[in-house]
Amino acid sequence: MGHRRGGRATVVQRRLDRAAAAPNLGTNLAAGKAATGSAACGTAESADKAVDGSLSNNSKFCTSAATKFLQVDLGGNQNVTSFVVKHAALGGESSGWNTGAFNIQTSTDGSTWITRASVSGNRTSRTYHPIAAATARYLRLNITTPANDGNTAARIYEFEAYGGTAGPVNAAVGKAATADSSCNANESPAKAVNGSWTGGTTDKWCSLGASKWWQVDLGTSLPISSVTVRHAGAGGENTAWNTRDFTLQVSANGTSWTTVATITGNTASTTTHPISASARYVRLNISAPTSTTDAAARIYEVEVYS
Repeated sequence: MGHRRGGRATVVQRRLDRAAAAPNLGTNLAAGKAATGSAACGTAESADKAVDGSLSNNSKFCTSAATKFLQVDLGGNQNVTSFVVKHAALGGESSGWNTGAFNIQTSTDGSTWITRASVSGNRTSRTYHPIAAATARYLRLNITTPANDGNTAARIYEFEAYGGTAGPVNAAVGKAATADSSCNANESPAKAVNGSWTGGTTDKWCSLGASKWWQVDLGTSLPISSVTVRHAGAGGENTAWNTRDFTLQVSANGTSWTTVATITGNTASTTTHPISASARYVRLNISAPTSTTDAAARIYEVEVYS
């Protein structure tokens, strides 16, 4: 069988893995949470084995499916700052079966996914993946090269996530966004809450509308401490196209709005606006899109911190 146990990891490999261990990361957010995945190699090697906190007794998730993935539901949005993946050799199997290539994604709704880490050419038994703090309920490990010796089974002994709820969380990432218009179909309102602003000049919301506005539905009323807006320059465009004049508004129902920040004469590529409010909806109204005659509003990301 492709998932048969192999030889013990070498003493050298184990020493390397111990030396590479990350500092104390706190509580593993994924431990004991609901896990699903592609078809398991056997009934005793199901997805939940990758979040049971055990490396002994062959306690792993194994899959030989054509598309190999492991997914964990944290049960609610959490602030995630790093991942640890424990591969075959940490469970006592051949180090040649350590996962060769994979990526890690996060989602707030289980539908829209953002890639947080991509790994290729891995040989180590334990991999540590720090990321910029991200709000996530769902975590997904996608495996493209299951082993380094041609074996077709992926073996994941533990998939761990760390971060917790301490500190501000970007509550807007991945949430439903709408706007007055879009310059092009690939510059939709959703681009401003996709967690990225470095993906090229279409990784933004753009509007040429007569009345330029954008808003996000956080899904529920939350206490908001600040809003960060990433303008044209943050995405690599002309800084003269940074949004010059705009207001930020909040609402509990999407109908009645309260202005919480008014900005004029801005030239910065990233602006942060401390506020103190509870709201479900956040709205950006743009009155002067640039410091030039260019008429397009360009917003690469809006981050709402709770």
